Amino acid sequence: MKDFLKIFKWFERNMFKLIFIPISIVIIYTIVMFLIPIFQFVGFVGDGFNEIQNIFQEMEKHFEEFEWEKKVPSSPKDENLV
Repeated sequence: MKDFLKIFKWFERNMFKLIFIPISIVIIYTIVMFLIPIFQFVGFVGDGFNEIQNIFQEMEKHFEEFEWEKKVPSSPKDENLV
């Protein structure tokens, strides 16, 4: 009987922990499951933004490398090359 009272007193002292911990784990799991798709969508949008930025940087590089002024041939021999 004495052992039973020890067990009962231990359960009485730890009842809050025994109930609170599983409930908090379920709540945290639910929050994480809800936030994962949101973070994936934000990452997808961020990757798209980076790709668009890379496209514009590449276009800018090509614009800078492009020779805008047409070269005029200096001799008749050079006209055949154009």
